[in-house]
Amino acid sequence: MRSSACVQRPKPRDGVVTTPLKHSPDDAAEFSLFEVEERVLREADAMVRKLDEVAGGVNALAAAYRRGYREQRRLVRLSDRMQGELHQANRHLTDQAQALKKLNAALEAEIVERERLTLELERLATVDELTGLAGRRHFMVLAERERARTERFVTCLSVLMLDLDRFKAINDTHGHGVGDAVLRAFGAVLQRELRQIDVAGRLGGEEFAVLLPGANLGHGLEVAERLRAGTAEIGRNSADLHRDSGAEAPPVPVTVSIGVTTFMPGDTLDALLKRADTALYAAKRAGRDRVLCWTSAMSDDRGAAEAS
Repeated sequence: MRSSACVQRPKPRDGVVTTPLKHSPDDAAEFSLFEVEERVLREADAMVRKLDEVAGGVNALAAAYRRGYREQRRLVRLSDRMQGELHQANRHLTDQAQALKKLNAALEAEIVERERLTLELERLATVDELTGLAGRRHFMVLAERERARTERFVTCLSVLMLDLDRFKAINDTHGHGVGDAVLRAFGAVLQRELRQIDVAGRLGGEEFAVLLPGANLGHGLEVAERLRAGTAEIGRNSADLHRDSGAEAPPVPVTVSIGVTTFMPGDTLDALLKRADTALYAAKRAGRDRVLCWTSAMSDDRGAAEAS
């Protein structure tokens, strides 16, 4: 009778195979449990190697994860540092922008101030501060322009030279404050009586000149007479002249002598002004406070007029 048996070791982990053994009573002596054990051990060793391979892969994955984690942490720290540096740089740029804004504002203010000063210097160079009339240099520029225009278009031009009578005596008697008040009042008379196209200037001290574009001799004499009458009114309002000085208001006689001439073909500006000046000092020699028109018979001796 044949029999079969199953030989097995204690239940192994997964991968250990239970092998059925078959033998007959005749060859039972030849059966070797050692061979079975060897086979099982070989299979177990193979399984262990498989497990080792799997474990190696797991370890490799774990190492890669650790490297990735460390790299991730490094990148996070780098990002934090870069954000801090960017924040600091942005704050620095903001501070610089504020500083530049303040600097630009200061530069703009300086430019505005320089423009104001330039305009003020131009005004001082062209306008007599006391009377508000054109200064000597600016008057000469305007006068030459009018002379050239008159010559080009063959029109009329009258020229007046004016000098306040005994102005030095006014300063000596009443003080320079009253003298300045007289000059301001005289400048106001000129601005009130003249047209916008007329040119008036203070040549120096108490001497003035006026150009009347388009005005013939008759018109020039008429304007000169209005200026003489307006000047006489200044002395009749002595209280106004003494207002700034705070002193009592004694009478201040204010008169003006005026010489008149007109443009003639070929005239230079110097020739025009010289003829008007000659007529002016003829008026002074004739007794002051009057208007005279230039004639060829007049003397140009200023010294005699000033002494009289």
